[in-house]
Amino acid sequence: MTFTCPDIPDHEGFAAPVLPTGELASSASAFTRTFVGHQAACSCGWVDRRRFPATPEGAKETEYQWWSRHAASLIAAAPPGELVIKSNLLCERIVALAAERPLAALTLLSQVESWQRTLLDQAVAGAREASVSWAQIGEAMGISKQSAHERFRAHVSS
Repeated sequence: MTFTCPDIPDHEGFAAPVLPTGELASSASAFTRTFVGHQAACSCGWVDRRRFPATPEGAKETEYQWWSRHAASLIAAAPPGELVIKSNLLCERIVALAAERPLAALTLLSQVESWQRTLLDQAVAGAREASVSWAQIGEAMGISKQSAHERFRAHVSS
């Protein structure tokens, strides 16, 4: 049984069978060996600490744990798929425009930069108002928490 979400494509949750030794069974050995429970796990390497009975209910509980303890925070930070597609398309179009009409690309990029700065400030302010840490903000932006704090502290109330 696997659990997936299109907004977090590199994560596939599953009910990992727990062997009598306490180890998690690999998918290949899961059906050939006796197992004593289930533990929520993800293809990224995340494993929940809690173990559940080797029953259909126990397997179902691992799905709930994957969604609530692992996937929820990833989904909260993942941009919607359709916006990623549109963003990638916009980037490709601007690259082509820059090759054909560099001044038009500069004008457009200048406009994008001005509203992007405002939207970025608003998103950071909204995240801080929602009690998101500077470390989480930095991680979402691909920068350190110190860099995020230094860059945006004047735009938000801590």
